Amino acid sequence: MPAKATKDRHSPIRGAFAPQNRQANWVQALVFAVWRAGRLRLSGELFALPLARALIARPPRVGAPRGAYVPLLGASAKTGAQLAQGVFTLAGASRRYGRPADVWRQAAPSRRFAALLHEFGWLHDLRAARAEAAWPLIAAHIDAWMHDYGRWNAFAWEPGTAARRCLNWLSLGAAVLDNGDAGKRRRRSLITQIAWLDAVGALASQPRARLQSALALAVAGLLLPGAERYAKRGLMRLEAELDEQILPDGGHASRNPEAAAATLGELVALRRLLEDSGQAMPPALERALKRLAPMVRFLSAADGALAAFNGGSEARRLVVKPLLDHLGVAHKTFGFAPLSGFQRVQGRHSVLVMDTGKAPPLRYSENAHAGALALEVSTPSGRLIVNCGWAEDQPGEWRQPVRASAAHSTLIVNNTSSAQISAPGLRSAFLGMQLRQSGSVIQARRSEDEDQAVRLEAAHGGYLRRYGLVHHRHIRVSADGALIEGEDKLYRPLNTQGAAPGALEYAVRFHLHPRVRASLARSRNQALLVLADGTGWTFCCADDAVAVEESVYLAAGAPPQRTLQLVIRRQLHPQTGFDSTRNLIRWSLQRAGGDP
Repeated sequence: MPAKATKDRHSPIRGAFAPQNRQANWVQALVFAVWRAGRLRLSGELFALPLARALIARPPRVGAPRGAYVPLLGASAKTGAQLAQGVFTLAGASRRYGRPADVWRQAAPSRRFAALLHEFGWLHDLRAARAEAAWPLIAAHIDAWMHDYGRWNAFAWEPGTAARRCLNWLSLGAAVLDNGDAGKRRRRSLITQIAWLDAVGALASQPRARLQSALALAVAGLLLPGAERYAKRGLMRLEAELDEQILPDGGHASRNPEAAAATLGELVALRRLLEDSGQAMPPALERALKRLAPMVRFLSAADGALAAFNGGSEARRLVVKPLLDHLGVAHKTFGFAPLSGFQRVQGRHSVLVMDTGKAPPLRYSENAHAGALALEVSTPSGRLIVNCGWAEDQPGEWRQPVRASAAHSTLIVNNTSSAQISAPGLRSAFLGMQLRQSGSVIQARRSEDEDQAVRLEAAHGGYLRRYGLVHHRHIRVSADGALIEGEDKLYRPLNTQGAAPGALEYAVRFHLHPRVRASLARSRNQALLVLADGTGWTFCCADDAVAVEESVYLAAGAPPQRTLQLVIRRQLHPQTGFDSTRNLIRWSLQRAGGDP
């Protein structure tokens, strides 16, 4: 059973919360975003004019590529076979096209579908399915795109989309960028897009788009004879972006594990290109790579793929585990990432990852989730407790719902999220659907007891401004990881201003992976959780009934998968202090049976 309620009167977690009145100057940010968007649009209109393009961008004449950019991505031959038949399944929607030209001339079912289409990332699946036979079809798609969009288009030439398209075209090498007439036309289109990124890439609103614009410049400069001038500029911009986006502990500023893993893969691929061209990796980029690698391992579940936090997916397409093994990153990693705000407890039977950090800065929060103190538990037999997560190929209508606190394995008050997400409007149109954690300060403490069990204690004030309440979570993980004990409670700090809330309900949710089967005991305070290989875990809540309800899992990729969640509900006692047990829920998760 769980340990008794913590009553540490000197805990640094207790009494550390006070409402904060600081507010970001979003008006200034909005004005800058409007100016940036206007400048991008004006630059594009000028760029569409051949004379202006020749004077402003001056794209050079380039030869056939010396090699190819090899992104560290997994590819699906099954998906590629469908693409070869004209069936495109992107962003949760599917469309069948007759000819390559039809793909670019028919209306897309959604904006996200169109963006993924214009990025050309699906080429890797097509190549995996058709091998040599894929090249004529790939060339036909590129030629059709050039015919309809090659001059300029505000949507198709958005810096992030253009950068990813350039990188995907550069992965084709001389197979479609050869010295024939068609290959030369494709190279002219490619180098024109690179010149566009050189001119406006730094104006991209999304940090990842700026990073990939710099990467595209560097790769083009390394691969295309005559484009060498872009290599130095791209590497310099990449260094500046990595300096801002990668924290000293190796995490990404967005607190998204997938963003960290994707950046790591891109840096490894870039290092290979530099080595092939006889150049050394710039020291700043090498430092970023060495910071990222152990952090990506830290943010991985027991199966080697990523834990799903802050808009990230399992990211199996990024081949995370083989990449980390290739880099020689140790499987036994550190336990606390202080700047990224995550805790990890790794034992023989389980890996627990817990979000104990603050919301990311506003400019990095467009895809952040309201998952304060959420946790995931994975085992050598499979994932057990998860967050609903997100993946880029999922249907767009799920994007905002899974950002809510209720989509995470944490405590939720009154079915309200612990952070606020911008509503649709002028502000979100230019700044994105940013996430704010108003008045919230998260603190965490980690210790080991006499049995070598790890204890995590953390709290957040995401409900302080609205309800005058703090959520406190205490976790104890046994030395072997076979027993996890938890306490979740709400309390009202001393001297909290305003009236206490009236009758409210709160709940602690534990979302289960789709491959976990759950059954309730007759007492209804226990549930047996069985993994795919038959390994069982017992979830127990001594003082409260446990409900099994429907949930959904999106982190493994489209389509969304039906799954279950365990839910413990309570009525709130509003005037309880830190030492009270009236708003305390104790629970435990224990591996069934002895050691194998």
